[in-house]
Amino acid sequence: MVVNSFDMVMGFGAAVPYTALAQKAMSRHFRCLKDAITAQLKHSCELLGEKDGAGNSGLTKGETPRLKLLEQSLRQQRAFHQMGMMEQEAWRPQRGLPERSVNILRAWLFEHFLHP
Repeated sequence: MVVNSFDMVMGFGAAVPYTALAQKAMSRHFRCLKDAITAQLKHSCELLGEKDGAGNSGLTKGETPRLKLLEQSLRQQRAFHQMGMMEQEAWRPQRGLPERSVNILRAWLFEHFLHP
């Protein structure tokens, strides 16, 4: 759309040098972004104990990468939690008052504001 409007004002083909520069700049930007993401993934794989940092190419047959094992265990925990098979914590800190206490306090305040 920008190229068409530029061509309408300046003439056909006038936008070519500018679009080429913009394409090179965007390509360079996304290449840097891709390289940064790849480096981060490689670093994460190395921290998780992957053999080559890139995934499965250095694994022997039947060996599962640690990252995949972690993902499987997290999915299994999530499934157990959703099915209610995991026990809930016996005690956990609670912010504020219990719901019953809040209702009693609300009723008392309502009554005393209506009839002081």
